[in-house]
Amino acid sequence: MAIFIMINTLLSLIFQVFFSQTPCDPHPLFNILPNHSISGCEEKEYDKIKMEFTDKDGTWIQYEKAGYFLKTYYSFDGDWEKRPSNAMIFQNYIQAVASKGGTVINESKSVVLLTLKSGGDTWWIQVQSDQSGTFSVSTVKEESMNQYIVLSAEDIAKEMKANGKATFYGIFFDSDKSAIKPESKETLEQMANYLKSNPQVNVFIVGHTDNTGAFEHNQQLSEKRAEAVVNYLIENYQIAANRLKGYGVSSLSPVSANTSEEGKSKNRRVEMVLK
Repeated sequence: MAIFIMINTLLSLIFQVFFSQTPCDPHPLFNILPNHSISGCEEKEYDKIKMEFTDKDGTWIQYEKAGYFLKTYYSFDGDWEKRPSNAMIFQNYIQAVASKGGTVINESKSVVLLTLKSGGDTWWIQVQSDQSGTFSVSTVKEESMNQYIVLSAEDIAKEMKANGKATFYGIFFDSDKSAIKPESKETLEQMANYLKSNPQVNVFIVGHTDNTGAFEHNQQLSEKRAEAVVNYLIENYQIAANRLKGYGVSSLSPVSANTSEEGKSKNRRVEMVLK
């Protein structure tokens, strides 16, 4: 027992030293359990979390979710003999999530998987513990990755010449919304530069969605997003209105299977197509 305690203490100190370089804020969803402190954290603008387990029927289930990633490590600071069990730690998180309308995906002896919608965001949560009272909470808030590398006007010209269309992932909208987000500006500017450099070209602006939700709703959403891009190019870059026409095709033209978040993110896009 003494050796086990020493090893656990050593691991806890390693975690604290390794992650203490960057101060960790309290978790945005959960407060800290009594007799615990945050010993470290990992935060990434965009990453994936994998959840794997066997359900009650013996079927192997895999989830892969992507978005803002936060992993927080908690150390137990109390009397070793009074350390909380995994069951106690997990039940605290299960009840906290349930109180906010969330659900349990799966629970085992060492891991509990949960999901929660809060403030319009969807969170995926993985709590892991090793019976030492020390544990970690990994969370992903589902959202699209910011596309920092965008097609230049020259790249767009090459795509249009070779394929009759160009595909854009750098135009961002909030979930289920058609208002263009500010971080889309660079992509839209390059689209406008291409159109200004090729005044003889007339194009369709086509909105695409994944298959989440009703088809009719997605049809309207994809059309509104396409029209938002058209209006932005007209109003901000003085592209002639008769050169642009917006269309929405919902999920009718996928470029990837809609069976994973990665596949869905590829299908959510805007295309410029030659008339």
